[in-house]
Amino acid sequence: MPKLSTRSIKIIKTCNLYLCFLVLGMSVAVPGPTLLDLKNLVNTDMEHIAFIYTARSTGYLIGSLAGGVMFDALTRKQIILTVFNFCSALTMLGIPWSRSIAVLTVLMTGNGISLGVLDTGGNVCCLNLWGKDSGPFYQALHFTFGLGGLIAPLIAAPFLGDYESETLEVDLNNNCTTFPNSNIDNSSQNFSNSSLETISEGFETTSEIPRVTYAFTIIGGFALFVTALFLIVCIIAPIDNQGQTTDETQIRKRKLSFILLIVFLNIVLVFVETGTEVGYAQMLATYVVKGPLKLTSTIGSYMTSVFWGAFSVSRFASVFIAIKFSSLQMIIFDIIISLIGALILLFFGASEVWAVWLSTVLLGVGIASFFPAAVGWAERYITVTNKIASSFAIGAAFGEMVIPYIISRYIDTVPRVILYVVSTSCVLSTVVVFILWLILRKKQDKYLNDEGTTNVAFDANVKA
Repeated sequence: MPKLSTRSIKIIKTCNLYLCFLVLGMSVAVPGPTLLDLKNLVNTDMEHIAFIYTARSTGYLIGSLAGGVMFDALTRKQIILTVFNFCSALTMLGIPWSRSIAVLTVLMTGNGISLGVLDTGGNVCCLNLWGKDSGPFYQALHFTFGLGGLIAPLIAAPFLGDYESETLEVDLNNNCTTFPNSNIDNSSQNFSNSSLETISEGFETTSEIPRVTYAFTIIGGFALFVTALFLIVCIIAPIDNQGQTTDETQIRKRKLSFILLIVFLNIVLVFVETGTEVGYAQMLATYVVKGPLKLTSTIGSYMTSVFWGAFSVSRFASVFIAIKFSSLQMIIFDIIISLIGALILLFFGASEVWAVWLSTVLLGVGIASFFPAAVGWAERYITVTNKIASSFAIGAAFGEMVIPYIISRYIDTVPRVILYVVSTSCVLSTVVVFILWLILRKKQDKYLNDEGTTNVAFDANVKA
């Protein structure tokens, strides 16, 4: 077997990271379009199924923190990636076999822990592999996450139940509960087993394998394949060499109070934007089925794919846009696009199907580059240390936990809650960005050039 060069090993490891983040995106996105099927599998209602998002986000937060510790303490990072890719695959394969909300919650928590470790570790390894040249590789890493979010609903679509004509909720014990708006007489609730089979394809019996199982099996199987690739690299080269990070640029020192203020405001930004991203993507399919539009779950799945598609295209384009435009300029663009999408959704999203499609595209475009742009803007004025980066990750994790839970908690009784939450989030982001601009507009950035003068704070040639 010919010996691989150092660069070849770096490229192989980077490709593995891209596949890992592809799985990461699919795992994050797939519970959204399959939520109604999961609800029926565990025989619960929308109020209680919402806990799976909180459970996974809690696990994600734990995994992110634990991953940072493990990847700092251990040199054999490929082993860590291999182990948690395997754990991610097992939990994904086990989710559709859950028959109680408790088991599903445990599996979602475990999946969140695995994804949190992989998220933190993938970022660390990519930066370590390429050092000061990591810019395009790092942007591409996050692009593959969005690509996974695009693919997952397409995988799930053929295996979803049909809920648009749903009038009764049937549990696994063949008991029926009439919906509040149902016109069916309660006295007719004693159905025979043969009549139950004809109610809807969306209701599965215990003697059958639910169709949604195949969607999770495909993603879990692909995660096992990625695990095998990591195992091969783990045997060949388990240790990542540090990239070249030498930097002779002089850095301006900042007061602690200024640093804390900028960090806090950026945590609020990533909390709102990341929570809105995940909350909208997760609950869009449920809204179009449960809400006033009464569309099919398949259309909801396709809408979710459109969101992730716009997200992926925008994130890919931002790699090149960031070469010519500053982080602040990109944030302003993102805010404008997101606000337009939110307003269309708020005023027309409950009555017009085209409005939901258009808003989905605009929100996907507007949210995609916001997180890296916000971090890039902060980095112009303060040094983003590991602790600061961890605080951003914590803010994002709490956003993924709180906002999707709020939406899912009330979407069954007040479907338009998703319209109100998205609009409020976009307005809040605009306010926080404006406050940050007021604070930073007269501040010189942290970098000093060779002549001892400062760079212009609104430099248009700054990468996000």
